[in-house]
Amino acid sequence: MTVTADQYKSVIGLSDLYYALVTQDDDTAYVADTPKKLAPAVDATVTPTTNSNMQYADDAPFDTIVGEGATSLEMNITNLPPETYAEITGKIFDAASGRVFDGNGVPPYVAVGFKSLKSTGKHVFVWFLKGRFQAPTEEFATKTDNPEPKNRKLTYTAIFTEHRFDVASSVKQPVKRVWGDEDVVGFSGTDWFTQVQVPGVTSPSALALSASDPVDDAAAVAVDKTITLTFNNKLPAGAVKNVGVIKADGTAVACVNTLDATGKIMTVNPSANLSAASTYIVAINVVDIYGQALNTAINFATA
Repeated sequence: MTVTADQYKSVIGLSDLYYALVTQDDDTAYVADTPKKLAPAVDATVTPTTNSNMQYADDAPFDTIVGEGATSLEMNITNLPPETYAEITGKIFDAASGRVFDGNGVPPYVAVGFKSLKSTGKHVFVWFLKGRFQAPTEEFATKTDNPEPKNRKLTYTAIFTEHRFDVASSVKQPVKRVWGDEDVVGFSGTDWFTQVQVPGVTSPSALALSASDPVDDAAAVAVDKTITLTFNNKLPAGAVKNVGVIKADGTAVACVNTLDATGKIMTVNPSANLSAASTYIVAINVVDIYGQALNTAINFATA
């Protein structure tokens, strides 16, 4: 790949500070929720922890051994909404009263992303995949004739994932950060904040119903049937409220809907047996974790 002069140009800006809760990070998978806006960004400093040791042999320097640990990301921001403050620090937000309770909760693991404007007009895009926030530093002062805004300082410590990604042919590694430069041919930041970017990630596929049991237009379905819907993309927990069963005459059927751990398989369990020799419609109006909507239905008839 050819290195162009624009790739050497400096960054001059900072914007679009996002975060996403990490819901799974183990040998089998890395999963993060849909990114959400964190706060307006003022500045950020990235400081990786590195160590270097010189090995001596035969009375001379023989080898240099370098290791990399956590990375500290210090950010000055304008302010944090109380609900966001509570979510990233492990505190409690009481929606009824609008208050935050600073207890001794443990901050969750989150991914953090942002972009930085370059002097070329292009951007550098960044995602740290896993880390925790400390409670922000706050500063207050009396108002004077020349009011001075007080920023909040956030400190985020990024670490390597437990999950090992396919980063190259026959190479699997844990990853701490993914970043790209729009001045590099082949890189695009178009969908950077629709999902946390990991090795191999691409734009999400359009949301679709991959399979259903019963299938569309099935006949002679048992009246005690539990309906299973399989989607190609992960759904948020609230999606269970947007799937219902309706009899052909318009009568709604009471059901208990649940999502499995992957967020892709929904079970629709009618609270009572369905009527025999009747036609039913499963109405589906859901949105996946990427914000993509699906409005469809399946029909079946009971035995």
